Amino acid sequence: MRALRCLMLQENSARELLTSSLQAILENLTEAVTVADAEGRIIMRNRAAREILRIKPGSEVRPESQVILRYTDGTLVPRSEYPIAKVLKGEEVSRLELVAERADGSTRILQFSGSLIRENDGPALVVITYRDFTDVRRYAEQQYDYLRATSHDLRNPLSVLLAQTKLLEAETSRKGLHDENRVAQLILRSGRRISSMLDDLVESLKYDAGLWSIRPRETDLKKLVTDVVERYRSSSEGKEISLSLMEADCPAMIDPDQVERCLENLLSNAFQYSPKGETVEVSLDVDGDNARIAVIDRGSGIDPKHFPRIFDRFYRGDSRNSRGLGLGLYIVRLIAEAHRGSVTVQSEPGKGSIFTLTLPLKREIMDRAQETGKVERRSSAARESATSDAGFSGRS
Repeated sequence: MRALRCLMLQENSARELLTSSLQAILENLTEAVTVADAEGRIIMRNRAAREILRIKPGSEVRPESQVILRYTDGTLVPRSEYPIAKVLKGEEVSRLELVAERADGSTRILQFSGSLIRENDGPALVVITYRDFTDVRRYAEQQYDYLRATSHDLRNPLSVLLAQTKLLEAETSRKGLHDENRVAQLILRSGRRISSMLDDLVESLKYDAGLWSIRPRETDLKKLVTDVVERYRSSSEGKEISLSLMEADCPAMIDPDQVERCLENLLSNAFQYSPKGETVEVSLDVDGDNARIAVIDRGSGIDPKHFPRIFDRFYRGDSRNSRGLGLGLYIVRLIAEAHRGSVTVQSEPGKGSIFTLTLPLKREIMDRAQETGKVERRSSAARESATSDAGFSGRS
């Protein structure tokens, strides 16, 4: 018995040592950490969390230390949507950006991630980590403002150039001046390409700065795809598109404007790399809870070595054959992910490519639209001072 008691004492001592060591590690992490119990009550905040939230040591678990959270458009986050509450409901919390109002009235933009931890039959714990993204967002906003102003200055002379060239193209066509007409068409195409590149550059920084939103509503995806394809046909001489659609309507919870942008980018990409006269195929079908839009070309194909980075910003693969800034597919990926969807590629060199956009059908994604914190107008809170917190249990 004495030996058994000694063994139990040793185990308890080791467990206490481990517990104290873990607490010391958590306390000294540079990442802000909040731990809550299975009821959502905060039981611990480490030093980094207290510093971000300006909470005094010893008061971090008191009700008055709870922080008010807002979406980046300034609206209050419901208590049921606070990070700890979401984790306890089994929802994913990953890189969730929110604005936190601290006790002194100042705000910070924080990026939250969280998980539920269970050890054998012990009680569940919620662990939330977060980082201060205020300076990152401010810098991105400054970049966007500068680029938008620069783009505006560039568009003024470009608009004049395009308008005059369009008149020149029409006049040379009327008079039968074929060589001059071809030159005018070349200038028009180049000018429109510059305009498109400016659009992509400004839009990409808008997304990075968190200055956009998805506004999901029930949309007939079949009609949307048909409209985009028909519009592309009518405005693109010499470009053939075949369309394969399911018979029934295809209602999906999406932002139609953003999904149109995705499809237009994919079509533009397909024609850019397709030989003249080749037909680009567009299909729409349903797989479980998701709709799949495929854009198929018979172009030069893509070397598999480019697959891991093909949807990255400014990535152009084989730059000798690439046009534009390498932002079109990047924007497609951002929009797809904001819808809790995805975009993938299948390709073989010399045999063409298949880009597949996967989107939810009737799944509600309003939460996701708020989670991303990407809104077109900046909230005064996010502009003047940004925030994020860890009173994220939703309990007062």
